[in-house]
Amino acid sequence: MFIPDYFELYELIPSRVYKNNIAMNVSLAKLWGMFDDRLLKTLHNIRKRYGKMVMNTWYWGGKNENRGWRPWNSLVGATFSQHKFGRAGDMIPTETTAEEIRQDILHDPNHPDFKYITCVEMGVDWLHIDCRNHDKNEHGILLVYSK
Repeated sequence: MFIPDYFELYELIPSRVYKNNIAMNVSLAKLWGMFDDRLLKTLHNIRKRYGKMVMNTWYWGGKNENRGWRPWNSLVGATFSQHKFGRAGDMIPTETTAEEIRQDILHDPNHPDFKYITCVEMGVDWLHIDCRNHDKNEHGILLVYSK
């Protein structure tokens, strides 16, 4: 099981899910197991490479709860959002811009730090990356555009 050095679980799951499972003494390994390890490795590498990233902020009194894993009944995002499969993350970099990271990814999509990224969201202030079932070698990184 891969657990990133540069993220805590509460940055990646909603407060209700975290608090309810901790209260029921569910092991943290089970909660980490909700994530695709390719996403966790990529989040780890991006944060290591670019510095501090903000995802869920509820733990510190912020309002963000849905930037990592989302429950199936979540009304945030698409019905079959990659977040609900544990394959997507939305990061807000604080030491660079999301656009700079996006351009680095698109410039060198097979760099070891980016090798699992198959989709990037364009036209947003945050960095959405995911590792959905998409043949990057055949078709390149899938670019999705915000409405």
